Amino acid sequence: MLFNKYDNKVIKITKNDLIKSIKDTGAMDIHLMEPVDKSNVRIAKQEIDKLVRNGDVSIIVMKDKS
Repeated sequence: MLFNKYDNKVIKITKNDLIKSIKDTGAMDIHLMEPVDKSNVRIAKQEIDKLVRNGDVSIIVMKDKS
């Protein structure tokens, strides 16, 4: 598994490995917010704050290569 409770390093992985790892965690709630830019970054931060209040979360950040 790519993620565990004590491993919070930033690592680069392939898309297929990421998908497999997410499926293996058995996570029930997946929140997707896109695109996040300067106009709505405050809303994204608020959503993260709400999720963290309820317990540990994993965050995946993807940036467009262009």
